[in-house]
Amino acid sequence: MAHTYANNHPIMRKGNNCNDTFTDGVTNGAHWYELNGGMQDFNYAFSNCFELTIELSCCKYPPAKTLPGEWQRNKQSLLQLLKLAHIGVKGVVKDVNGYPIHDATIVVSGLEEKPIRTTRRGEYWRLLTPGIYNIQALAFGYQASAPQQIHVTNDKNVAQRLDFTLSPIETNYDGDFRKLKVIRADNAENIEKNGGFLTPTKFEHHNFTAMEKFLRDIADSYPSITRLYSIGKSVQNRDLWVMEIFATPGQHVPGVPEFKYVANMHGNEVVGKEMLLLLTKYICERYNFDNRITKMVNTTRMHFLYSMNPDGYEMSKEGDKSSALGRANAHNVDLNRNFPDQYGTDKYNKITEPEVAAVMNWTLSIPFVLSANLHGGSLVANYPFDDNENDFNDPMTRLRMANGAHKLNPTEDNALFQHLAKLYADAHPTMHLGNPCPLFKNEHFPGGITNGAQWYSVTGGMQDWNYIKAGVMELTLELGCDKFPMGEELPKFWQDNREPLLLFIEQIHNGIRGSIRSSIGHPVAGAAIMLDDAKHATYSGVYGDYVKLALPGVHNVTILADGFSPQRELVEVPAKGQIHLDITLMRDDPQHWASANDYRIIENVVHTRYHSNAELRATLAEFEARNGQIATFGYAESEFGFYYNSIKLTADIGAPEESKYKILIMSSFFDSASPLGREISMNLIRHVIEGYKLREPLILKLLQTSVLYFLPITENFDAVFKLYNNNNTICDPVIGNELGERILSPESEKRRDLLLTFLENQRFDLMLTFSTGSSELYYPKGEQIYEKFAHNIENTEFNYSPLQCAATSTHTLRHDITERLTNLFYKMYNIPMFTLGLSCCSMPVQKDITSVWRKNIEKLKNFLHLVDTGAAGFVHNREDQPLREAFIRIIEHQPVYNVSRNAAHFQLILPEGLYALEVSAPNYESQVVKAEVKHGKINNLGIIKLNPYTLIVGHSEIQPLGRLGNDLDTTMISGFVLDMSNHPIKHAKVSVIKPIVKYFVKNFTDSMGSYILKNVPLGEITLKVEAPRYMETVRLVDVISANKEVKNVVFRLTRNEHVMGMPRFVFILLASLVIITAVVMCILCTQCLLARRRRTDKPYYNFSLLPQKGKELFEDDGDDGETELFRSPIKKGMTIKPYFDDDDDDTKRIIHSDDDEEEEDIHSGIGIDPDDSGEEIVMLDKALNHRHH
Repeated sequence: MAHTYANNHPIMRKGNNCNDTFTDGVTNGAHWYELNGGMQDFNYAFSNCFELTIELSCCKYPPAKTLPGEWQRNKQSLLQLLKLAHIGVKGVVKDVNGYPIHDATIVVSGLEEKPIRTTRRGEYWRLLTPGIYNIQALAFGYQASAPQQIHVTNDKNVAQRLDFTLSPIETNYDGDFRKLKVIRADNAENIEKNGGFLTPTKFEHHNFTAMEKFLRDIADSYPSITRLYSIGKSVQNRDLWVMEIFATPGQHVPGVPEFKYVANMHGNEVVGKEMLLLLTKYICERYNFDNRITKMVNTTRMHFLYSMNPDGYEMSKEGDKSSALGRANAHNVDLNRNFPDQYGTDKYNKITEPEVAAVMNWTLSIPFVLSANLHGGSLVANYPFDDNENDFNDPMTRLRMANGAHKLNPTEDNALFQHLAKLYADAHPTMHLGNPCPLFKNEHFPGGITNGAQWYSVTGGMQDWNYIKAGVMELTLELGCDKFPMGEELPKFWQDNREPLLLFIEQIHNGIRGSIRSSIGHPVAGAAIMLDDAKHATYSGVYGDYVKLALPGVHNVTILADGFSPQRELVEVPAKGQIHLDITLMRDDPQHWASANDYRIIENVVHTRYHSNAELRATLAEFEARNGQIATFGYAESEFGFYYNSIKLTADIGAPEESKYKILIMSSFFDSASPLGREISMNLIRHVIEGYKLREPLILKLLQTSVLYFLPITENFDAVFKLYNNNNTICDPVIGNELGERILSPESEKRRDLLLTFLENQRFDLMLTFSTGSSELYYPKGEQIYEKFAHNIENTEFNYSPLQCAATSTHTLRHDITERLTNLFYKMYNIPMFTLGLSCCSMPVQKDITSVWRKNIEKLKNFLHLVDTGAAGFVHNREDQPLREAFIRIIEHQPVYNVSRNAAHFQLILPEGLYALEVSAPNYESQVVKAEVKHGKINNLGIIKLNPYTLIVGHSEIQPLGRLGNDLDTTMISGFVLDMSNHPIKHAKVSVIKPIVKYFVKNFTDSMGSYILKNVPLGEITLKVEAPRYMETVRLVDVISANKEVKNVVFRLTRNEHVMGMPRFVFILLASLVIITAVVMCILCTQCLLARRRRTDKPYYNFSLLPQKGKELFEDDGDDGETELFRSPIKKGMTIKPYFDDDDDDTKRIIHSDDDEEEEDIHSGIGIDPDDSGEEIVMLDKALNHRHH
């Protein structure tokens, strides 16, 4: 190339111009003189480009008159050099399906130091001099092409065409044993009758010992495509065995996706375990026999965990349909409640079980893409999420929630999850029908799929953890109604699930795949790949490869990696198969980032550190000194300033601030987190000041409409920083009695009381503070307006993945304190406080402050610009006087806003939407105003004038029927009916009761409490409102002119607390007394009936104690003084009558002996001589027909 240029230049080819000598006019740069950082070297080393540096003349800036001569000398050289772009070879690199392969490498044997990479269309150009070359194409995830020899001639400066077609990585291993099996295989019909197996297969249950033997036999028979390994031990020291099936098992291969099945998580749910054992045998036998299976093994690295809970399996029993025997592990812990949960920690997942720890470590060690968890006891495909946030509320709240319907909780990838679940259900012969199991007849699953949280709540579930923490798409598949079916049922289960199990694995090849590399070709591991606006990320592996499942269509792919600039690509995923997308990331330069995002404030991103209290005060004072027109430093100017350092930023300092929003940014309520919050606050102050200096429109608008208060907390900084200096690896320095705890304490304390007084007096519209331990954004829950604010704050261009911080007691305590503070400030001071989590550690290392700032600056901007959207106006009476006690309620929302104390001005920060504002003031009629709020604009409602309030106390509805003079003189009245809590009342009846006309004028309110009355006559109109369970109300309205609608007539109804004419409390008391009396009477009646039944149905046994005093037992006392030994009290209802022996009946005798022989005589019917005393014996007789027992 150099000779081509020099040879066509009349002077350069001589090589002796400019007092230098160059042979033939060319030279090697390094041989001439050494030059670091040259452009031609960069082009050659880091791009496909061949570049020359051409010195055109001896004079660097020659006179203009010499330019024609220079053109004549260089024209031919320039043209000939252009033609060299067409020498060598060129071509296209494609895959076997004809798709171009981007970033493939073209290597010329002997010239390996200069590889050429293909374009997005798979094209390449390689400049070569004439000669014979061996050229090879290489691509990530593809087999290298065989070297092709080509003779380059460069005839007529035309490049020779050389195309390459690359195949995906496939290694076909064949063993003699499997060849033998394939040769001896039965015909296809017999194979299918045997479940698709090539060898006889027994369908039976496998305990742990049998399972181990089965897996070892498979591993020994198919060593080239299998690897048996253990990921850990159970509680009872059993191995958690996993079988890997892949063409080259043992390590991750770039470009090959990783798949896993997990079974037997609940020990007594065994169908999944047996299905995986059969699937393993099926795949191994049919490898190189079945094209589908062969392709699957060659292109997918599969891992099967057969029994996650082997201890529970050993306790379970065959034939179990629905019991819990063996469900839990040996510690009696349900493993599907033991994973970390996104919403909190409870007693079920507080301590991680060994089986769960093993599965988590295994999952995080391999870049899994797709997974399924196989269960039993139902027949449905279940997709995440499995629980809701309220599942970690207090027990009473959970109980109330449980009584209601289960709440759907979908993920950001809900459409994809539903597609995967439906695909499995549709492939199953009965699952897609959605029929209930016999034991759960009320469970119906449309299409055979369900959202886990909508079905029933599972806290600490594995599929949610896989999705959130590991980035793995996982379903929970319930394979049958019986948990532990009999062995003879397994063939039917295999027949039903074989095709769905295979089809589910194949879905891993749909979506986007590729590699992520730096600009110099190094793989970027751990890069987050996100689709569209979703925050859920898939992560690149150690080789930079990734697979992102996606539905067909056009998608925005966002790639984020530490140390690199974010990148976004637009791709179209085909209806079937994958699209290949390789990404090259540019190294991140903090200064360039600052120029693009932070007004080039280098101090915010370079040499960041924690500043002492003295340095902080000096910096705040410097801000005021240099920017006095917008900044005021409040230090020691008041008692509050003595304890708290603050700075106020606003345009036109000193001007009235009544019509401006007030925003407070406070570093933190936690002393250990405040140092980081202080640095972020200081960075934000610099950002706002610099934006104002540069006349940035958004910053100018912000300061013209708002007053920003910054409050960096200085208390306990020295103690915290000392802990950090002693050991900067301490993540959460422990400081007792932090500011947040003191605020919640009822005890008075100077610093605490000053802050609360400051909040009460300033009446802030918004408040922002910082915390650590997560990246969560806290805000007042239960109000849709603040939920939208939170969404707007977190809606950034590049959604960084949420921080996955360890659950510690410190983080849990801060979470609780933050929520309590949020509720306190909102309820007591009407201040919506937002708390932004910055980092997992309270004090990250100082250089990481840059990263924290960069990841959160857009959220901070979004927070500040919330004030750009809303509504504003004034409230006056009819005399145009400001109503300073007026207030504004937003119908169907909680916030109440007071007008300003001077001009009765109101300004509402609202998200985009349509609102109904009820404007009220004491002794004035409320008025409802509709306000349409558009993003980035303040809707100025002007002056809203209220009428004095008039209420008619009594009226008579019985009046003679009359009519108005002219029926055409009518108009319309519209408005709202609300309760005292500002909630709309639907189905309320609104009618005209005076004057009486020949037609009825009435209507009913809709779901928004809105009503419209038509054909209302002119004059003084009396309106009456009636609603169930509310006190009726009447109001006088002046209707002046026809055809002019009277709008915004608002009624506020008081709930009727009377029942049947009595106050509700009295009614409840009386009703309770009546019910209690009735219950007592029923109990008494029941007792009487039972007593009577006992007296009439059962015999009375006549026994009493023998006398213990006096003469000896049975001593004869003579005829005159005989002692009655067996005397019994005579009870009511007993009949006393004489009893005489029947001499003719020898079987009736008086028994007076306890001897065994005599007792046997009695039972055998042997008689005893009767007593001849002739004494009358008195007996108690209860019934005429007495039954002996």
